[in-house]
Amino acid sequence: LFVLNLSGCGEPIEDTNGENNTSLNTITDKNIINLDLGASGLGYSETNLGGFQSKEYSSKNFNGVEQIYLTNFIGKSDVFVYVGHLNVKSGNFKIAIINDDKIIKEIPNDAFNEEFFFEDLVGTFAIHVAGESANVEFHIDVY
Repeated sequence: LFVLNLSGCGEPIEDTNGENNTSLNTITDKNIINLDLGASGLGYSETNLGGFQSKEYSSKNFNGVEQIYLTNFIGKSDVFVYVGHLNVKSGNFKIAIINDDKIIKEIPNDAFNEEFFFEDLVGTFAIHVAGESANVEFHIDVY
């Protein structure tokens, strides 16, 4: 088991759209794609079981945009993204699946035991997360 806290120069971003609304209010899709904001507060633990990696992320106050997965496909490739759970306790949060600088899927903020399949992908494939004072925890695997 490996634990790491990721912290950068992300400034606190206030949750201004209400306690019951977890959609982003300040961070734009362009910010998410371009990673042009710093990030702070996101930590994760990683478990490696027989060559299979599993990651659990959490934060009591995540702000900014962070890339949590990146790969490049030369030929057509298929990808499964498994979300064991996504629990946004407060603040605003988004997980975006990105292929060649386009958001191709947003993971619902109440995802539980869901698998998302992407086929025939070419180019850059990434997962970015964005938060505005987000108290969040989620489990995600890519295979």
